[in-house]
Amino acid sequence: MMPTTGSDQPVRPFPAPPQDFVLPGILSVEGPKSTYLPLVFDSPHSGLEIPEDFHPAVGPKDVLISADTHVDDLFSSAPDCGAPLLRAHFPRSFLDPNRSLLDMDVEMIGGDWPHAVGQSPTARRGMGLMWRYCWGDTLMHTQPLSVSEAEDRIARYWQPYHRALRELLDAAYERFGRVFHVNCHSMTASGHAMSSDGASAARPDICIGDLHGTSAGREFVDVVAKTLEGEGLTVGLNTPFRGAELARAYANPSIGRHSIQFEINRRLYMDEATRERTENYQTFKAAITRLNHTLADYVA
Repeated sequence: MMPTTGSDQPVRPFPAPPQDFVLPGILSVEGPKSTYLPLVFDSPHSGLEIPEDFHPAVGPKDVLISADTHVDDLFSSAPDCGAPLLRAHFPRSFLDPNRSLLDMDVEMIGGDWPHAVGQSPTARRGMGLMWRYCWGDTLMHTQPLSVSEAEDRIARYWQPYHRALRELLDAAYERFGRVFHVNCHSMTASGHAMSSDGASAARPDICIGDLHGTSAGREFVDVVAKTLEGEGLTVGLNTPFRGAELARAYANPSIGRHSIQFEINRRLYMDEATRERTENYQTFKAAITRLNHTLADYVA
């Protein structure tokens, strides 16, 4: 029975801290291992498990070329800091949780897509909800997807990931009255033909996207930026990435719901050609761990 006050009005208990949870092939949540804080991390693009029902026209290396390899490990100290860490297990090229359902590239579909679509420049570049190209102009599929195939991907992968993130954010917000969300990504060392900043564009060490101030309060952004600059890293704001669906969908800084998209330049920790960790990996990971502890102190 729910406890009551003296006026017999129900008292809603605080939500329990998130627990470890795995949905095989789709996602996992690692719950906080220390004092639960209003801080949530997610890594939507670090998945390397190719679904059994995915039959691309290219090999695994090309399917995974856009993956945020190692990013989930770089942020693996989050649970030790009191924050849950959500990971996707599937490749972003198969389905991208960081895209809106409106970002469906209808040119990939055989038949009429029966759902609303937007005017997405990302989808027009072939990098929408499901990728038309693996990279450059190499097609991901030899034939169009059926409507039912695409709908099944959304139901089995996109919806569970969004539901998990929303529940983590809502639980923290309900308990603390505020929540701070770090949406974790990596970026190529420089721009390329498929990116919004164009081929060979110079990129900073870190890019923080707050959708031009609409997804996070400036104080939170400044804490992140100044901590990173204190580590000797260069930090860009909203360039080349301002943030996408996972930073937008559940944020409202005016009521204490803050989300940032955090992009790491891959040259800091891995060889982009081989995807192997470089000798600087552990040093850089230690810097991210220090950032996580700083954020834990900030939100506490």
